[in-house]
Amino acid sequence: MSEGPSHPLLLRQLRKHAPHVDPLAPEWRALVAAISGTYHELQQENAFLSHTLEVASAELTEANELLRREGENRVASISDYYRQVLDSQQGMIICVQRVDGDFVTTLCRGELARRLGLDADKVEGKTLAEVAHSANFAALNAAYENAWGGTDTALTYRNARTGIELFALMRPRYEDGRVTEVISSCVEITALKSAEAELREAKDRAEAADRAKSEFLAVMSHEIRTPLNAVLGFASMLRESHLSPEHTVWVSTICTAGESLLTLIDDILDFSKIEAGRLSLLPEPVALAPLLDAVGSIFLQRALVKGLTLETDFGPGVPAAVQIDPHRLRQVLLNLVGNALKFTRAGFVRLGVELVAAPARAGEPCTLRFTVADSGIGIPPERQDRLFRPFSQVDSSTTRQFGGTGLGLAISARLVRLLGGDIGFTSEPGRGSVFHFTVRAPLAALPAPSAPAAAADFPAGSALRILIAEDQLENRMLVEDFLRDRGYQPDVVENGRLAIEAATSRPYDLILMDLLMPEVDGLVATAAIRDHFGASRGPRIIALTANVFPEDRARCRAAGMDGLLAKPIDFKQLTRVLGGETPNSETR
Repeated sequence: MSEGPSHPLLLRQLRKHAPHVDPLAPEWRALVAAISGTYHELQQENAFLSHTLEVASAELTEANELLRREGENRVASISDYYRQVLDSQQGMIICVQRVDGDFVTTLCRGELARRLGLDADKVEGKTLAEVAHSANFAALNAAYENAWGGTDTALTYRNARTGIELFALMRPRYEDGRVTEVISSCVEITALKSAEAELREAKDRAEAADRAKSEFLAVMSHEIRTPLNAVLGFASMLRESHLSPEHTVWVSTICTAGESLLTLIDDILDFSKIEAGRLSLLPEPVALAPLLDAVGSIFLQRALVKGLTLETDFGPGVPAAVQIDPHRLRQVLLNLVGNALKFTRAGFVRLGVELVAAPARAGEPCTLRFTVADSGIGIPPERQDRLFRPFSQVDSSTTRQFGGTGLGLAISARLVRLLGGDIGFTSEPGRGSVFHFTVRAPLAALPAPSAPAAAADFPAGSALRILIAEDQLENRMLVEDFLRDRGYQPDVVENGRLAIEAATSRPYDLILMDLLMPEVDGLVATAAIRDHFGASRGPRIIALTANVFPEDRARCRAAGMDGLLAKPIDFKQLTRVLGGETPNSETR
């Protein structure tokens, strides 16, 4: 070990702590030299470490700077990527934050934003009041308020500046459990709005056309039935007069032809209403056994003339009454039984009903199957597929031999579907056919029988005071002549206004009221007469009308009429009305 100069730090320490030691003294020289050497080694190692730390620090600083630059470049790249994505999407993304009570735009991107003139450099950092058109501000501000409250909010509005229709969905963004931003996603819906407007216009036009068609059908029904009423009415009266046998045949032919024309008119009107979707059901409690008996009684005379047996079969478990439209159910049954009689030369026709499925629980409908079986000519298998087509017969020879338009079964099939069921048949040529259909209907209590006016309150014979309100001259003459031939002295007016004046100034027992009349129609006139008499109701009012749809009958009842006789007038029913009965609303 060198015995060179002692380390300065060692000399300071000796002077401070051992001033009595002489480092140059022989007894101390070796020890001081050893300690001094150690100090020199430590100083060299410390210098080496310092240099190493400096180099490492410089390298770390350089690496950190490199990472920072790479991170910034990566963030910039990602930010640029998402900015391009946002800018290229067809919609618009807007982010807003709340600053001093105002909503400030922090981001606005998207193709739609550029089309609206909302460029990022002009919008970002601006308040909603500075960005939005004044006409849109209130709605947008309210929507942002709602979203800032934590609720997803949808808004549809027209941009007042461009006229573009927009849909915006605003959603809150949370940090640490509180809303810090609202993100609004917007898309253009101008084309959708235009399509909606076009659909609404098309729907309005279709409904207007539908109403016009319905009105046309009602007017056509009235305009055809009104003169037909006079033709059949006067022919019926003439048939009851003293005619020669030859003339009686001629008049009977007129009546038969007129009734066939009436049936055709009814079928065409019903089919038109069904096809237009304007035929509505009017369900009510219906007793099934009387309904089947009534259908059978209508055809009993025709069956006897042809030498056929006409049977009705009421199956076990069939409920006494159900809630259903009686007019439409009866219409289907009349059509099927009428066809069975038409195409059966010998044997039988059988009308029946059976219970297919009882209600599963209270309030649910039951399922009934009605059948009409016959021993008639049957239908060839290759021609059965055309049976329910409108205006279609099995073949043209059938039309020539048996008559008909081919509408009856088409109407029946559609009515059955309206009643919630299905229709079908089985048939074998030469052995007969079985037509069957189902309906679904809730159980009902037996309807109370309609009580006719008390005989004591209804004068008999020629003492009956009658008012006829009818605008058509020939129909006034027809009803007036019919009544005068039976000893009555009716008064006659030609519109609803005169009917109101007569009914409120003179006592009448019965008013026969047409519906479509000038100045005031029959419904308005009836309501006015009922209002005049109050609780006492006043005279009985019976509609004489060519409007025969169920909704027309409902309107008559709502106006206060006691019943309805359809034109052409059935004089047997009119005679019963004169005797105090209420006419059956099913009469067509």
